[in-house]
Formats: sequence, structure tokens, C-alpha cells
Amino acid sequence: MFKKLRSEAMETHKKSFRILTAVITVLFVCSVTVTAFAAANSVMTVEVVDGDKRIMVSARSTAPADVVEQAGIDLNANDRLDLSGYSETVGGKIVINRAKVVRIQDDMIVGYYVGYGETLGNILENNDVILNEGDLLDVSATTPIFDGMNVLINRAFGVGIEYDGNAITLSIAGGTVADALETAGITLGEHDIVTPSLDTELDDFTHIEINRVTFGTLVETEEIPFETKRVEDSSLLVGNKEVTRKGVDGEKSVTYNAKYIDGVLVEKTFVSEETVKEPVDKIISVGTKKIDTLSAYKNTTAPISELTLPTDLELDENGIPVKYKTKVSAKATAYTGDPATASGRTPMAGHIAVDPTEYPYGTELYIVSADGSYVYGYCIAADTGGFVEMGNTDVDLYLNNEDMCYNWGNRDIIIYVL
Repeated sequence: MFKKLRSEAMETHKKSFRILTAVITVLFVCSVTVTAFAAANSVMTVEVVDGDKRIMVSARSTAPADVVEQAGIDLNANDRLDLSGYSETVGGKIVINRAKVVRIQDDMIVGYYVGYGETLGNILENNDVILNEGDLLDVSATTPIFDGMNVLINRAFGVGIEYDGNAITLSIAGGTVADALETAGITLGEHDIVTPSLDTELDDFTHIEINRVTFGTLVETEEIPFETKRVEDSSLLVGNKEVTRKGVDGEKSVTYNAKYIDGVLVEKTFVSEETVKEPVDKIISVGTKKIDTLSAYKNTTAPISELTLPTDLELDENGIPVKYKTKVSAKATAYTGDPATASGRTPMAGHIAVDPTEYPYGTELYIVSADGSYVYGYCIAADTGGFVEMGNTDVDLYLNNEDMCYNWGNRDIIIYVL
């Protein structure tokens, strides 16, 4: 009986458990359905940021594009949404990054590039636009980009520069010659010469040359040319001249203001001068003595010889020596114009040519013509005559010109050996 009652009780308990489980299941399904319905019909608060514009949206959709559209904002094809602060379950913040189109002209090539708020430098880097040494942007690379931005890249070219013995090639994107020198760090002096001029626009054919101009003081030693003076000399025959004093150049120190280009003297301006040594004038004696003719001495006591009579030589009233060693009858020819004598004496009337074996050099003689018509006078053996080999004469008398020699011919004479 007890077992029967226990069995019934257990059956009743099982039925009660099944009923409770069914109720709980129904309640859970109802709860899930209500929750899902509530979630589908909930409203999120979302902040939409578009540049300086901020819009709060009570969004019913979780799709970001729908939220932006609900905010009344139109998106362009390349615009981007920053969803780092947004959750589809709780909302948050959606940031619109507007696409910015930058136009870049690279010399003659034009390109359009899309960016999202970065700097110009980022745009160039992201698109592999490489700037080489000397290339020039007309906008700083640190400038933030904006839609419709225009950028020009001037590509560098080579410009040759010669200066101070150096030759360099500068990479530069344009400008003037002055800009190139500034870029190269070349300083100009006040008077330096630059070719082409500083305001010349550069191109890839430009070659710049710098000539350094300096100034200084230059001191030079210069000659003072001697002057030539002519003086009359009555002891010389007309037509004859003789240098009686050689000329010697003087010397002076001259100071100039000097201009140099690249160290080479190109111009000097006289400042002052100082004589260091006076010049010595050259003197030429010009003969004024009339040319003698032999006839001028004919039948006179005037001697042809120009030598001065010794003080101890006494002549008689006929012009004949009173005292002498010997008297010789001989023949005499005449000559003129020799530049020197064998003994070194100056050729002149009175210095005669002899046979030195007969009349040694320096022998003093006195000669007259045998017929008495001419007095050659006091003379000295000074030269050797060509007649010595010929044997047709004894002495050769020096006369002042050829006419006198022709007129003399070959005459009989008397030689008084003194």
C-alpha cells in the first residue's frame, strides 16, 4: 500500500515539473520577443562632425551612412567617415573627412591628387612625387591642403659658375643671376664684374662668370731717356761729327693707382714721380771748320799739319827748322779718312804713315815740299803706310780730304828729322 502511494506521489511530482518547465519556456520566449522588439524600435544619439559643423542626431538606423544622411549631410564620392568614436549599439560620434583635390603642375605635367586634411608634403610623399636638390615648390610643403589647391613644382636645372679659379654647377629652379649667387653663397665685392648681369633671368643655358676687381698702389722704376745735344766744334771740318760724350739714361720712381681684374693689371693712373738718378746728355760735336783745299797752303808759311809746334822747335824766316838731326830728300803721297792709326794716335793732319823700320813710331819730323810751295810742317810718325811694300814712296802724309790728296799726288819733299 505504501509503495502504491509513493508511486502515485512521484507521478504527480513529475507532472508538476513538466508544467513548470513549460511555463518558464513560454515566459522566456516572450521575454526575448519583447527585448528584440524594443531593440528594433530604440533611438541612439549620434554626433555628426563635418568640419566646423556639429549635428546631434537621434538615429534609428545603425548604418553610419544612414545616420549622416539623417543629419542632412551629403557625402561626395571620395569622402571618408571616421568611425573610431562610433558604436552601432550606443551611438557616439561620426567624423566626416572631406576629400580635397590638389592640382599639382610638375613643370609641364599636371596631376590631380586626393587628400584628407594632411599637408602638401604628405600628398607628395603618398603619391611618390620626389623633389630633387634645387627643385622649388611655390607653396611650403608644411601647408595644410585644401580643396582646389594649386601647386607648382619648378624643377631645378644646372647653372655653371666660374669664380676665384673655381668652376661649379649649381642646381636651381629659376630666379636671377643674383639669386644663383646667393644660393651658392658667393659674396661680391663692390666693383666685381658679373657676366651676365645680376638681373638676368636664369635658364639651363646660363653660364655665370665673376671677375674680381681690386685696387692698389703700384710703384715702378722707369728710365729717364737721355737727351742728345749738338755743339759746334771749330776743330772739326764741316760735315764731320764726333760723339764727345756718351748719353746715360736716368732713373725715376713712379707711383700709380692700379686696377686689377683677377689679379691682372688692367689699368694704372699716374699719381706722382721722383727722380732717382739724373740722365746724362749725349753730346755730339759738329764740325764748323771749312774744308781745306791744298791751294790754300800754296806758297805760304802756314803749315798743313794741325799739330802744335813744340816750344823748343825754332824755325827760320823761311819756316825751316833751325836745328835738326838730318835732312832727307824723299817722295810723299797723301791719304785721308782712316779710323785709326797703327800706333793708336788719332788720324789727323800731322800724324803720318811711315816705314817704321826707318822712322819708328813717335819719331818727330818736319816736312816741306822740295819746290818750297807747301809746308806740311811739324809731324809725328804714327802709322804704317801701304807704300812700304810698293817701294815707290817714303812717307804718306795725312790730309783732311780727298781733294787735297788728289792735288798733292806724289811729290818730292824734304824731311827734317828732329
